[in-house]
Amino acid sequence: MANKASGRILIELPIKCGTTKNGKDWEKREYVMEINERYQTKMKFSLYSWDGPVDNPPKVGDKIEISFSVEAKENKGAWYNEIKAYSIEAQE
Repeated sequence: MANKASGRILIELPIKCGTTKNGKDWEKREYVMEINERYQTKMKFSLYSWDGPVDNPPKVGDKIEISFSVEAKENKGAWYNEIKAYSIEAQE
């Protein structure tokens, strides 16, 4: 199932990074984008790179379309969703 959303990036959250058990660097970037200007609907999504910094990351103000998957994780009996973008395209 293909999930897509278009909008404008409003906020870039702090970058998270580290090293895997295999010694590879990873990076996680999180953004908030407005997907409906009329109703000011917002969506937070994550962008991962498992081999160093994210190439050409989007910036605040960029209009983009993302393809994404939704994954759920459990922590101490509570469940949380994460929206993971796997493709980002610039929009005019």
